[in-house]
This record gives sequence, C-alpha cells and structure tokens, in this order.
Amino acid sequence: MNKKSKILIIGFGSIGQRHYKNLKKLGYKNLYVFDTNKKVISNSKFQIPNFNADTLKEFKIVFICTPNNLHIKHTLAAARAGCHLFIEKPLSHNLKDIDKLKKIIKAKKLINLIACNLRFHPCLQFVKRYLDSKKIGQVYAIHHEFGYYLPYWRSGIDYTKNYAAKKSTGGGIILDDIHEFDLLFWLNNFKPVKQSKFIYNKISNLKIETEDCCVASFKFSNIIASVRCDYLQQQESRHCKIIGEQGNLEIDLLKNTVYLNNKQGSKNIFALKRKDDNDDYLGQLKYFLNCVNNKKQTFNDISTAQKTLEYIFNR
Repeated sequence: MNKKSKILIIGFGSIGQRHYKNLKKLGYKNLYVFDTNKKVISNSKFQIPNFNADTLKEFKIVFICTPNNLHIKHTLAAARAGCHLFIEKPLSHNLKDIDKLKKIIKAKKLINLIACNLRFHPCLQFVKRYLDSKKIGQVYAIHHEFGYYLPYWRSGIDYTKNYAAKKSTGGGIILDDIHEFDLLFWLNNFKPVKQSKFIYNKISNLKIETEDCCVASFKFSNIIASVRCDYLQQQESRHCKIIGEQGNLEIDLLKNTVYLNNKQGSKNIFALKRKDDNDDYLGQLKYFLNCVNNKKQTFNDISTAQKTLEYIFNR
C-alpha cells in the first residue's frame, strides 16, 4: 500500500495512540485523528474537527478505536464511505446492525480486520503450528485463563469511569476478555460448538455495573474447552493448557513460555525474552496493511468475529 495514503484513527485513547505511533514507525506519515475529547488530540498535527460522509471519503483506511458501544456506528459510517476497516476488539457490545454492516462491506469489497493482537503473540503462533502439525496427536481439551485486578489496569485512571465498569459502554470481563474466546475458537480451527454454558456474576465489592468473574464451558464437535476470566486477580494471569493424546502443552503468555508435559517429564519447548508486547501489535498492523495491499480478506473479518460474539450474547 502507498505509504502516502491517508489514514484516519477514530478514538485517540491508549490503543489509538499505540496504532498511531506504530503506523509512523512503519513509515506512514499521512495520519489523521479524531476524538470527541479535544485535549487528547491537541498535539496532533493532523486532526479533523468532525467526521462525516464527505470527510471520510478522503481516507483509504479508518481505524475504529472508540468505546465498544460506538464501534458499529463509526464502522458503518466509514464503510459507507468506502474505507478499509481496522476495528478494535470486540466488534460490538451487541449484535445489532452487524448484518447491515456486512452487506455494505461485501458490496464495496472492503478489507476488514477485528483486532486480535494475541494471534500474533510468538508463543501462540508457535502453539498453532505445533497443533496443526499434530505433534501431540489428537487434542482432547483446551483451557484458557485470564485475570487481572481492574483498578490496577490503567495507572492514574479511575476504574469506575472506565468503559469496563459500565453496561452501556460494553464493559464486563466477558467482552473485555474477548481475546481468550477468539483464541479458543482459532486454536480449534473454528470447529462447530455443540453446547455452551456461561456462569458469571459480580462477586466482588468493585464499584462496577458489570460482571467481574466468568467461567464458560464449550462442547465442540471434537473437544471440551473452557475460558475462565475475572477482574479480581491481584497479579495478572494469562495461561492456556492444551490436553493432547501424547502430552499436554502449558502456555504462560506473560512469561512467554511453552512447556510440553508427558510421561518423559516436563520440557521447555519455547521461550522468548522481550521488553514488551508491541511487536505483536506491529505484526498485526503489517498483516492488515498487506491484506489491504493485496486485496485479500483477513483471518478475523467481521463474519468471523460475529460468530464469536453470537456465542457470547446467546449465553
């Protein structure tokens, strides 16, 4: 893609700013931003005071980085203008107007990606290749866990004012942890779900309107699986365990390690030292921009992300 192409980022919070910096790092300079909070974009050289059908038509790509409840509204506007779409996770806080959006995207042949940066985590890419090569034989079960203490999540920001604390803005640990659900379906090659059960509640004294703990179980056509997630753990945790015919894989996504456990014992089969996870975001950007350049649809387009949301909202 021509690096002089105009790109718009709608929503300039922490994730919008990350994408802005990474796009600049990749050599894209014609970057514009929009946010209703004028303070966060005051230092940006290229800002637009508002966006409408006419202004959106100037852009080749639009990044949707607004709160969950505004994703579809802003994506519809950008799609109608013919922009390729990078949409932060989750796709939406409900299923309304997704089918309408899909029709526009199909008619205009727009490339679109729902952000899934953990699919670009080196541990998980290693595990995906490991599973696809059948190195542990038949897979019987996959279990994911993610937990963190919500008040610690963004330093200096009142967690009660965070989107995560409110139903109206699409908060709650289930949607906040859409990554683990996406990873589960992806690692299992999106096999059909025969049965699912969600148990969730607000069980702490956190000042939020949303659920802070969830256990979700799935009976796929081939495996049994689960996702455990919460806003409660004082020390962040992100693990995955995969039970196979010839051994188990244990993945620690914070320590960047993968262990193979079998009758011979425990063996570290992947380890990575790194300062932060920004390479995952850069990899995701490169992948998306390459898809736009080659007019090739992404591996987590709106239709794929919709299936994941349908399991969550039909719980």
